[in-house]
Amino acid sequence: MSEPESALTALGFNQLESTVYCELLRQSPATGYRLAQRIGRAPANVYQALNALSQKGAVLDESDSGDAATYVPVPPAQLLASLRSGFDERIGSALTLLQSVHAPPPEETLSRLRTVPQTIERARAMLASVQQTVMLDMMPPLYDLFQADLQAAQARGVQVAGIAYRPEDVTPTMPYKGQPPAEVVARWPGLGMILVTDASEMLLAQLRLEPAHVLNAVYTDSRFLSCVMHGLLQTDIRLVALRSESPEAVPPSPLDALELRRAQPPGLAALIAR
Repeated sequence: MSEPESALTALGFNQLESTVYCELLRQSPATGYRLAQRIGRAPANVYQALNALSQKGAVLDESDSGDAATYVPVPPAQLLASLRSGFDERIGSALTLLQSVHAPPPEETLSRLRTVPQTIERARAMLASVQQTVMLDMMPPLYDLFQADLQAAQARGVQVAGIAYRPEDVTPTMPYKGQPPAEVVARWPGLGMILVTDASEMLLAQLRLEPAHVLNAVYTDSRFLSCVMHGLLQTDIRLVALRSESPEAVPPSPLDALELRRAQPPGLAALIAR
């Protein structure tokens, strides 16, 4: 199977449909009988594939009334735009239906994440729903991956604190660790990530991005564990700030407000109330 045909099968077309469509892209218009001759398949099977392609909006019948049906392909950009629109509609409908029957577990959960996309999407969901405070420790490739999510959270007034592994990432609440990123990465088998939001949710992971592989990844919405990790990260960030000797060294005072009892994040309030 050629690469163009493989691209179509990845989108839900069967092998014969992909072959027929690509053959029409190469030379059209054509009758089903002529197509069958060119690709070496039974005419009945080719006509069945053409009918399926017509229903999917991939080919058009341009014959006049009474003439043998002749087919032309819908241009690839138009076809893919139509497929994307239909897929988005189905995704929206599926989300509505699935949410209507989803009853979130009443108890706190502890889950092991198995894939890199699953881990990344969990982190993005945490950053999308955070209300007050983000505490993080992420190695540069992962920090870059979540830059847009972190900026969106900050635009909502969320305070973001963490450890900077590059001077250009330093902020008043992100002091510089003072070690080259390559040196930090070399000490671990994967890229490390610790993310705590509102002291309500926590994600710990070690990932490889190329090739994508999860070494370890755990998520929990335990407020107790999240409060503990919030406190540990806040202490670690302060120590990094105190040890920093770079010209951009940040005094620890902005970090004092992140101390668990002072910050009173939603997770701590909910834990105490319970």
